[in-house]
Amino acid sequence: KYLCRGTVNVLAESTMIAIAHNINKLHRKIQSGKIGQHLFELKTA
Repeated sequence: KYLCRGTVNVLAESTMIAIAHNINKLHRKIQSGKIGQHLFELKTA
C-alpha cells in the first residue's frame, strides 16, 4: 500500500523502496563477510 497518491509519487516511493531494499542487502553482505565473493566459480576461457 502506498502512502502517496498520483503516478509520479507512487513511482518515487517505489524507487525509494527498491533502493532501501538493495542497501539492506548490501549491509547484510558486509556484516556477514561475503562482500567480494562470487556466487559461482568463475570460468576461465
